[in-house]
Amino acid sequence: MSKWAIGVLAFLVVVIGALGAHSFNLNKELIALTELQKETSRQIMSLQGSINTLGEAIASQIEQTASQITGVESRINALSTEVAGIPTIDVKGLYEEVKPGIVEVVTEANGTKESTSSGFVFDPQGYIITAYHVVEKATKVEVVIYDGTISEASIVGYSPYSDVAVLRLHRPLDVYGLTLGDSNAVAVGDLVMAIGHPFDLPGTVTSGIVSQKDRYAEIEYDRGKTRWVANLIQCDAAVNFGNSGGPLINTKGEVIGLAVARIDPKEGEGIYYFVSSNKVKRVALSIIDRGFFNYPWLGVEITDLTPREARARKLDTTNGTLVTEVLAESPAALAEIKVDDIIVAIDGIAVSETANLTSYLGENKSPNESAMLTVIRDGERLELTVKLGKRAS
Repeated sequence: MSKWAIGVLAFLVVVIGALGAHSFNLNKELIALTELQKETSRQIMSLQGSINTLGEAIASQIEQTASQITGVESRINALSTEVAGIPTIDVKGLYEEVKPGIVEVVTEANGTKESTSSGFVFDPQGYIITAYHVVEKATKVEVVIYDGTISEASIVGYSPYSDVAVLRLHRPLDVYGLTLGDSNAVAVGDLVMAIGHPFDLPGTVTSGIVSQKDRYAEIEYDRGKTRWVANLIQCDAAVNFGNSGGPLINTKGEVIGLAVARIDPKEGEGIYYFVSSNKVKRVALSIIDRGFFNYPWLGVEITDLTPREARARKLDTTNGTLVTEVLAESPAALAEIKVDDIIVAIDGIAVSETANLTSYLGENKSPNESAMLTVIRDGERLELTVKLGKRAS
């Protein structure tokens, strides 16, 4: 073999070796790149999973937030409905509506100005309603209607135990009669307003809520003299001297009470009494028709049960009214009602306290009518029929 051939062969061996080494290195790099590609693919897949998980979490959060927003909107709508349902009283509007029916009642006793009080027009025929104690001593009565027109008035009749009086104008005037509402529909918390002429301040308006109904209260009228008055609505719409005889108005513009009294400011504030409109209407219609109202009379002294008295009688409730005295030859005596009887119902209507019984009698019964009393006597429940009498003036 020639030297040239050997040299070429040696060169080829070197070149082949170099190519092999290079090929080996390329193969290593290719393997490394393949592994890198696999790792990158794994990382991409892992990142994609994280992105998917995050996306699902965000979507879930968005869904929860949307649900919460929907709940808030529902609550807002519910609150809006509740707010819309809360009763309000348009004092200004109601005052403008009813003021033509409010009057001043000016009384004189033997030529001396006695007082200025309040009243309201019962009907366009010229009948005026006020409190009995406003005109009790009057020898002359004048009424001033809303436009300032003055008319003398006569006393048609009155009921001292209801503290209601009816007047009639001497002059035919164009007057606006107020509507009497159903006081049985009155509820504690109802919004009301009172209108009257306290301290010679015409057209004074106050507002408040009904605090309680069917009260029976001993009211002082003159120098320590008192009368028990039933069918009273208690409220915190302020009234003062001169408001007596003025109306208590509900949100419909109806009269639901007649102002008669207030708790002495020395004893407390915020307690004012109005005779219920159902009682006022019953008394007024009777007076207009017959000139008087006969108050039903049972002939007993009664009082609320105290917890001690209930326990002493082995009762588990204070509901009922306790008979403490039965007047001789009275309707109660003739019906054989006895002292210590507990009256728990009248005509099937529950009596939980004295005021319930007196209010029912005043608004629903008349002399010579019968009533069924349910009483508890020595643990026994009895039904007794009583024929009511006429209460003396």
